[in-house]
Amino acid sequence: MVWKILSALSAVCLGVACFFAWSNQKLLVEERKREGFANDNLVEMKAHIAKAEEAKKSRETQRDMANQELETTKASVAEFALKAQTADQELAVVKTNLEQTTKVVTQNQKQIDEAGDIKSLLTQIDDITKQRTEAESALTNQIQHLAAATERITILTNAAKEAEEREARGRRGIVDDDFTAKVSHSYTDWGFVVLNKGNGGGVFANADLEVKRGKDVVAKLKVRDVEQNSAVADLVKGSLAEGQSIRAGDLVVAAAEQSAKTAAAKTPEGTAAPAPTAPGDAATPPAAAGMGTDPFGAPAAPAPAMGADPFGAPAAPAPAAPPAMGADPFGAAPPAGGATPPSTADPFGTAPPAK
Repeated sequence: MVWKILSALSAVCLGVACFFAWSNQKLLVEERKREGFANDNLVEMKAHIAKAEEAKKSRETQRDMANQELETTKASVAEFALKAQTADQELAVVKTNLEQTTKVVTQNQKQIDEAGDIKSLLTQIDDITKQRTEAESALTNQIQHLAAATERITILTNAAKEAEEREARGRRGIVDDDFTAKVSHSYTDWGFVVLNKGNGGGVFANADLEVKRGKDVVAKLKVRDVEQNSAVADLVKGSLAEGQSIRAGDLVVAAAEQSAKTAAAKTPEGTAAPAPTAPGDAATPPAAAGMGTDPFGAPAAPAPAMGADPFGAPAAPAPAAPPAMGADPFGAAPPAGGATPPSTADPFGTAPPAK
């Protein structure tokens, strides 16, 4: 009887052990899956970190370039601020003249009201008011034209500076840091390759390039000849590992170290940089045009005189002298006693109304 009880207990224990073994086996399989997912995520995170580092370096380079452009822009803004201050002074003079004219018109209007209803004088006042309105409109148009001209000067100056920077990089053989191209034809046995980009794609003679396959640098190149849509680059000796070859379709990027930049950095301050060796670079680039000059070589126009119209309009005629103190500007009859009658000329110099 005892052995039956023991057998039953043993069977129950064995069943429980089998259940836990089956449950642990299932948990082990799930744990292995989680481990595989974790390893995959770790690989992806490492790849993301590498890309983030490259993006960080690129952003830092762009930030440095933006700081340089900011300094240049600050200098331009200071110069244009000086020009704007001069224009404000001229505008203040014009406003002062306008205020004086308005004051005279107000005084004349008061005298007309005191003298009574004189239709001819009212007509003249209307004409003067209309002329003042037209003068204000013309002044507003000139201010708008000045702002538009200033904006065009800024755009042309920025375009000229960008062109000079591109030309300077081309003469020194420096490509952009984010430059990329492909190997269209490879002639490794002869020591050169043909690229699928040329002048139009940002390739310059004597530029230092690298051939990358994945993340590895396979070889280094030196640009020899450049055409509009293709370029020939020589293989730098010793840069290609033995048994390796450059294949068509390999990625070509800018070298991490540009020899032109290194040479410029090593040139002592105050000494002339070495002459360019690229074809067609025998002449020294012309000095940058001064601020405000035409970037295409047109002779500079003479600066307008203070108070003159900056767009070349003829100067307005000088206003006539105001009537003498105490004289009647409306031509009233002289007082008794035979005194000389005052002048009836228009103090603003306008032509008399047509009869």
